[in-house]
Amino acid sequence: MPDRDVPRVLVVDDDARVRRFLTSALGAAGFAVTATGIGAEGLRLADSRPDLIVLDVELPDLSGREVCRRLKAAEETAAIPVLMLSGVFTDVADRSQALEDGSDAYLTKPVTSRELVAMARALLRTARAERRSHEHERAAEALRRRVAQSKAMVDVARSITASLDLQGVLDRIVDEACLLLGARRVGIAVLEGSEPGPNIRFRAVRGLSSAFAQRLRPLSWRDGTTPIAIQERRPVWTADILTDPAIELTPPTRAVIESEGYRAVLSVPLLAGDRPLGAIVVYRDLVGPFSEDDIDITQVFAAQAAVALENADLYRRASERADKLTTLSALTRLITGAAASREVFGAVAEAAVRLLTARASQVWVNDPASGMLRIEGTVSVDPVLGEHLARFKAISHGDGLTGSVFATRQPLFVRDLRAEPRFLNQGIVAEGHVSAYAGIPLVAAEGAAMGVLSLLFGERGDFADEEKELVRLLADQAAIAIVQAQLYGEAERRRRQAEEMAENLERSQGQLVKTERLRALGEMAAGVAHDFNNLLSVILGRAELMLRRVHESALVRDLEAVRRAAQDGADTVRRIQEFTRTRRTRAFERVDLGAVAREVVELTRPQWELEAQSRGVRYEFSVEGTAPPVAGRPEELREVLTNLVTNAVDAMPDGGRCTVGLASEREWATVSVRDTGVGMEEDMRRRVFEPFFTSKGPRGTGLGLAVSWGIVTRHGGTIEVESVPGRGSTFVVRLPVPVALPDSVTGLTVPPPTHAARVLIIEDEPEVQAVLADMLREAGYVVTVAKDGSNGLDRCEEEPIDIVLSDISMPGLSGWEVAARVRARFPTIPIGFVTGWGDQLDPERLAGTGVSFVIAKPFQTLDVLRHVAQALTTAQPGRA
Repeated sequence: MPDRDVPRVLVVDDDARVRRFLTSALGAAGFAVTATGIGAEGLRLADSRPDLIVLDVELPDLSGREVCRRLKAAEETAAIPVLMLSGVFTDVADRSQALEDGSDAYLTKPVTSRELVAMARALLRTARAERRSHEHERAAEALRRRVAQSKAMVDVARSITASLDLQGVLDRIVDEACLLLGARRVGIAVLEGSEPGPNIRFRAVRGLSSAFAQRLRPLSWRDGTTPIAIQERRPVWTADILTDPAIELTPPTRAVIESEGYRAVLSVPLLAGDRPLGAIVVYRDLVGPFSEDDIDITQVFAAQAAVALENADLYRRASERADKLTTLSALTRLITGAAASREVFGAVAEAAVRLLTARASQVWVNDPASGMLRIEGTVSVDPVLGEHLARFKAISHGDGLTGSVFATRQPLFVRDLRAEPRFLNQGIVAEGHVSAYAGIPLVAAEGAAMGVLSLLFGERGDFADEEKELVRLLADQAAIAIVQAQLYGEAERRRRQAEEMAENLERSQGQLVKTERLRALGEMAAGVAHDFNNLLSVILGRAELMLRRVHESALVRDLEAVRRAAQDGADTVRRIQEFTRTRRTRAFERVDLGAVAREVVELTRPQWELEAQSRGVRYEFSVEGTAPPVAGRPEELREVLTNLVTNAVDAMPDGGRCTVGLASEREWATVSVRDTGVGMEEDMRRRVFEPFFTSKGPRGTGLGLAVSWGIVTRHGGTIEVESVPGRGSTFVVRLPVPVALPDSVTGLTVPPPTHAARVLIIEDEPEVQAVLADMLREAGYVVTVAKDGSNGLDRCEEEPIDIVLSDISMPGLSGWEVAARVRARFPTIPIGFVTGWGDQLDPERLAGTGVSFVIAKPFQTLDVLRHVAQALTTAQPGRA
């Protein structure tokens, strides 16, 4: 295979002796020479793009001038320098004509080797200079385009975050796309509904007729590039949509295209994860392909349009949720305040129709005396449909769909009533009034069937889980209303029971409000946890680095206190995330329950010893027995035992004894916490693990034991309590003993780097960047830092890098984008994320991006070095 650093020369001369001379002279000068004596063959060989062509003027088939003209006319060969030779045409006019034909130089025969080689080298130098000049011009133009693209992307991103006006944002995206792509026509199409066909509607267009959005409605998934791109979730373009055999245009679509006058089309899907939302479409009047740059730019705009649509959908769903909560709250108030049950049933039916976009809703109430279900509330949006429904005043238990729901006490959702013979009122189906049905049993708290809430719909898709849950909530409200009506009809002897139910309902409302408040706080906590993790990363990292550098005992003690405090802060953030369900489960490790129990006793000592002494009481604590090690999270199990010990102290206000017992029961390890306190009544004992239930009054949150129950359950164990009033309580935690135990994280060592591996850190927080760099440098790594994703990608191009560590949330390119580009450009370089969202990342997305590992902030030196060493050990050799 020829060396591409050796200049390649094509010699075209019909004189064999001259060909041999030219080949020998140029070959001796270091050129790779290919020779032919035929002009047509020379044109064919020129397709291989030689660096120089030496061309005789006189050839047997085509003249050298004709060959030169054809070479210069073709885009692929126009830049190749041509040196023409002639022993016949030697005057000035001949030279001028050759130059006009496109020749770059002209020599007359006979020519010396020295003259030939010198001219060849001069022509090659000139060609290289021209190529460099063109490359610089292209680079400058590309830079100008990138700057314009970046500005447009930033402007659009600001519009997305600053405005709830979806139409305005989509219009802005279309305008910017037209500007950057140099396109006159751009549109954004949105996928609507859940029908099997392509229900596509254009929300924003530029450069197209006012009727375009109404007229262009694809009839199949092959009817144009846009439905194909949406269905296949990939960019699709055609140089000529009217003649492309891969596009199966229907007559209506072809008519729209011909009337609009465009030919080339590029469609890029708008995706929310893997879910298609629509497409952004670029139209051109002339036939021709789209470049990779066109596709890349359009994909960026597609991503921004997808974010805008997703934000609008989230806002819509939040508004709908607020509307639902308001309606449910109003129903609750109505139920608690209305004596007339029919008023409540009518309100439930009306809420069902409005919130679920149903055509009709009915509340059926059981009449035990007659064995019938009777209608107590009906709402219909169609008077004709209402007349049909009025014909059925009551049905027997088990009759029709509604009777079946009552008899089985199971919800029933039917999308196509035409295929459901049990539906009694087939007349309204035949006349097209309704097509779908939903029925939910009204079940009292004690499990008794009270009636049915039924809804009728027009043509629709499958019932979503959210819709089913809302119907259940409305059914619960109707069931409560039935119970309320029965209570109002009871004699005076049931008055206290009715009051008690009202009080329970009020407490339930308070608990719902508290739950919603904690949910909101949880969302806020999840948002700020990322920032806290960045701060804790700096504190924890610096403390660990200082511990490695200092030896004075006082400083070591103080630094160890700082490190422990930072680690405790990190654990606190994780516990908040755990309770608010914003963190995925982390890997288990080997846990010594005896060590955890002893640590908890010491950690709580200030409460049960020092503080108790100030009140004049005394506690005795002991840890007894042994238990086998288990698999789990030590900090979580420590939290469980801390909660149990703290509760034991609270249950002994006058002092007492608390025993932490360890034991083994076949495949279980058990930990018990036994106190000699006040004990609990049976009702309290049954509810002790319920969220928000507390016996401590304002001092308690009612979350400690609920969180403990959740932790133990996640560990595959159980927690139980036994208690006798006046004689104390015993909480018993049982955890499974696994066949094989995972390694303890604290016992792992980190192998030193086998060579001065080169680590690139991409992190926009300077302090976090600095502490991470110091950790790695002290371990023997060569560290390069970058303040953002673009800067990091530049470093990858400029310097040899062995491994990349990147944050995720950064200005400009995100960590996801950096990982994708590094993986595409340098597939052998391992990539790791260092992020405050570490425990929340989707493992499937990580695997798809090619990220080797994730280090959660705040990080410890051992974690960082271990992950880096393992990634470098398993990675393939990087770039030379």
